[in-house]
Amino acid sequence: MLKFLEDKSCGLLRTSMAEKNYEEAFRAAHTIKGVCQNLRFTRLGKSSSRLSDALHHGWTPEADTLLEQVRADHLAVTAAIRTFQEECEGE
Repeated sequence: MLKFLEDKSCGLLRTSMAEKNYEEAFRAAHTIKGVCQNLRFTRLGKSSSRLSDALHHGWTPEADTLLEQVRADHLAVTAAIRTFQEECEGE
């Protein structure tokens, strides 16, 4: 779980979307989805899955809104992991 903090897929996703490289954005969203399924990060897994589906054949109108949801969910997950990490280090 702590290794998730080092994962660069969310940054790649944001960069790829900004550059309109939707093929790379799809791969990044798909990677996030897979990692989240393995780690059981349900909310981020669902939002990244919806974005991955939306980008499967290129840009779609809902992609930008879904990207914002993935960003919010990713921030929530990383904040929770950091809190967990700090609590463990404090013991």
